[in-house]
Amino acid sequence: MNSMSLLPFIPERASTLADQFEFLFWYITITSGVVGLGVYAAMAYFCVVYRRGVSTGPTPRILGSTRLELGWTIIPLFVFLTYFAGGLMVYNHAVHAPADSEEVFIIGKQWMWKAQYPNGQRVIIGGNPRNMTEAERKSIGKLVLPVNKPVKLTLISEDVIHDFGVPAFRSKIDVLPGRYTSVWYQPTKLGEYHIYCDQYCGTWHSLMVGKIAVVKEEEYRDFLQGFRPLQGTDNSNAVDGSPAGSEGRQLFMSLQCASCHSANATAKAPVLEGLYGSRVPLAGGGAEIADDHYIIESIRRPRLKKVEGWEAIMPSYDETQVSAEQMNSLVAYIRSLKKGMTMDNTQRFPAPVGAPTERNPSTAPPGGK
Repeated sequence: MNSMSLLPFIPERASTLADQFEFLFWYITITSGVVGLGVYAAMAYFCVVYRRGVSTGPTPRILGSTRLELGWTIIPLFVFLTYFAGGLMVYNHAVHAPADSEEVFIIGKQWMWKAQYPNGQRVIIGGNPRNMTEAERKSIGKLVLPVNKPVKLTLISEDVIHDFGVPAFRSKIDVLPGRYTSVWYQPTKLGEYHIYCDQYCGTWHSLMVGKIAVVKEEEYRDFLQGFRPLQGTDNSNAVDGSPAGSEGRQLFMSLQCASCHSANATAKAPVLEGLYGSRVPLAGGGAEIADDHYIIESIRRPRLKKVEGWEAIMPSYDETQVSAEQMNSLVAYIRSLKKGMTMDNTQRFPAPVGAPTERNPSTAPPGGK
């Protein structure tokens, strides 16, 4: 296999976004290139024809042409508006994932990608095995996605800024510490495609690479259940519990969240049932939509946006107390809470230091903190 087949000049297109992006990219490149070459050709021509010493007599006075001025103003304006319209359509497609998208959580860490599926399946992508734990080494593999199905990736970094880039999907997105970002793909071709970290992130940045395996629907379901022939091994990797299930719930209990966010009359904070996606009124006016970013911000810095009607008694939890991977599980659990699902453990765990002994008389709708 020659080097050109390993690194093609134009990467293969393998997603719906790639097809839209490719057309817009070449349209802008060709039109800009043709106009640019035309300008340079005209400059070269004028430099030769009107060079000093060829013409005789005084330079004629040219007052200009209104038609010419309007022409080279209006025509480029319409061309640039086509750029804008095309970019708007591609951007709109790129940022709005379909409601039925599969979801995968991705954590960037020097120097690997850690992928976690909603049912608990895990994959380590890239990295140096010598710097991994035994559990991480056993999970090394590829990010597996189903063909012709939309998949949303929710990403966060444990340390520095990374960038999750997939050339075949014509997609790259910054992965930031302390903030969730998201991107979605709909693969259109079976096969394997490269993943790169497109942001220099330290000594072993070059090892932060891997592959996406796009497979048929039935192979994808087998992978989720723990059968992993695509990972370069015949061994299975049994699923050990979903983030929203065992892991998130256990973390919710161990952090004593239920001591305040309980469902009884003496609760020190509002119940979290149905929080995700709801409108949360804030003290002093305004409101926030309870998405992934709002939930993680409320856990990391709970006093930043105080919920109307409740005392700011919640302690903050930084990365040393709740890692990015644990945060994914905790957020997934809070997202899963529906009416009647709140555990009641206030008798088992005391409230945080400084919490009032009686409930605040003013109440807030479900969805605060």
